[in-house]
Amino acid sequence: MRIQSPNIIANSLISIAKHNAKSEYLICGNRRITWGEIIPRMFKISQALVGMGVKKADKVAFMFHNIPEFVEINAGIQIAGAIPVPVNYRFISGEIEYQVNHSDAKVLLYDAVWGKNMTSALNNMPAIEHIVCRGKSEIERVLDYEAFVNSGTDHDPAVPTEPDDVAVMIYTGGTTGFPKGVMLSYGAHFDMFSKMAAASIVRYITMDIPLEKHKKMMDMLPFPGKSIIGPILRSKVFKKIMARPRVQERMQERAYERIINPKKAKRYYGKNIQKAMFPSMPFFHVAAYQGLVGSALSGTSCYVLMENPAFDPALVLELVEREQIAILGNVPAGWQKLVDFPDFKKYDVGSVRMATSGGGSCPPELKKRILECFPNALMLDVLGQTEMTPIISFKIESDPDHIVEKSVGQAIVDVKIVDDEGRECTQGQTGEICYRSGTMMKGYYKDEAKTKEVMADGWFRSGDLGYLDENGELRTVDRKNECINTGGEKVFPLEVEEIIQTHPKVDIVTIIGVIDKQWGSAVRAVIQLKPGVRMDEKEVMDYCRDKMAGYKMPRSVVFVDETPVSPVGKVLRQKVRDLYGRNAP
Repeated sequence: MRIQSPNIIANSLISIAKHNAKSEYLICGNRRITWGEIIPRMFKISQALVGMGVKKADKVAFMFHNIPEFVEINAGIQIAGAIPVPVNYRFISGEIEYQVNHSDAKVLLYDAVWGKNMTSALNNMPAIEHIVCRGKSEIERVLDYEAFVNSGTDHDPAVPTEPDDVAVMIYTGGTTGFPKGVMLSYGAHFDMFSKMAAASIVRYITMDIPLEKHKKMMDMLPFPGKSIIGPILRSKVFKKIMARPRVQERMQERAYERIINPKKAKRYYGKNIQKAMFPSMPFFHVAAYQGLVGSALSGTSCYVLMENPAFDPALVLELVEREQIAILGNVPAGWQKLVDFPDFKKYDVGSVRMATSGGGSCPPELKKRILECFPNALMLDVLGQTEMTPIISFKIESDPDHIVEKSVGQAIVDVKIVDDEGRECTQGQTGEICYRSGTMMKGYYKDEAKTKEVMADGWFRSGDLGYLDENGELRTVDRKNECINTGGEKVFPLEVEEIIQTHPKVDIVTIIGVIDKQWGSAVRAVIQLKPGVRMDEKEVMDYCRDKMAGYKMPRSVVFVDETPVSPVGKVLRQKVRDLYGRNAP
């Protein structure tokens, strides 16, 4: 390997291999993999791809769950100067075909675990020149994964990449139509990481945190003398200094320098490594994916992965206890399963210092339970959007009794709220949330018209409704196109869902609008109950009666055995409407 590389990812990995080779990077089942073990494989993959004719900016698709192979393939593609296109491993064959063909990928790699749907899809991918499979494949022209890796050398192919180059193409969830290929640059990642790092430190220091929890959080900081520094950080004078805008700006500048310069990043290699685990966040979604880019640039991460992609609360808690996980992240549905697990108290979760939620709205009641179940942890509730790489705003919670409803904290990007005519809203007025930042996507692949539609005048129109409160914090309301107009009144489904969700018998609730002769649209609740319980429409109505205005109450209830959800637990609203949205009687 060269000492330096013109390739962004290769340049960082070469430094990590030289100065931090012995640190554990990935733990998966019985495999404990150091940086020194995986980095040569990343370079071999890059050379193998180059040998297949892959050139800069070519697309390479791959379908793996959260295992080490996903990590090494992704980095190998980027070292080759190509663009990774991660594929949702729960896709059926038609969906796989659409994404791979739409992306114009030349090479496809996949795990045989997902071979059934992949085998059918491969018959309709004319642009794919090479296919690689980990495990046994039924297709003759498929190359064995290990043979593929070992066909390359561990030398740097030295393919130049620049901050403005596309680092990855993430396909959106497609809950309302065909998935769109979101092109995210290296520079967008740099900007997001530096903004997030600076804002996190400033908010952590300036907020009021219970003393014991503050002391435990200090253990995560990579420097000595914490017993002396702790009281200083908690002092009012220091908090006042840290609250100055210039302080955060300077911290962001320094964080950016560490991200782009391995010589500065290496000071932190191997220091105070905190194990992280994101069991319900698949890497093919940007919420988890961005962490892989960050780890390749920082060299300070250690991920604990689960061999089985199914979410198993018992195994998650077992790993938290055994590996002493410090950072635990889940989508709200994952958190709900975890805190509802009957044997939760049998496990020691005291190592968790940060409980992170993303990938959907986390209701206040769930936040409270997370903080109660993980008493040593702060909670980081993140609002993100794929097109913004993805973090937009975040809120750090420390006290289960003082959670601000619907608040996702102050944004780390420029934000404005606009009405239907594009006029900027006043404080507290609900409108569409728009963002502007260096973290913004380059555009949707092969969809210039849609790109122009959502990125008018340099602002990204999110499609989300919300408002800015008196503290400058962003409060989310709902998706703009989900609003139900019933009898001239607007009903936001999320507001009604969060109330019904608190009923002990309800597992998942989805509020939809159905055509109604009298009201134009009527509110309908589609409810999946928890196992072994019964409920009728009257019980739902009675529960809602004193908790919301009459026009917000469901006028009909449909009970279902299973709610259509995405791989990360997001309800597929369009499918719910298609299945259960027939006109009101």
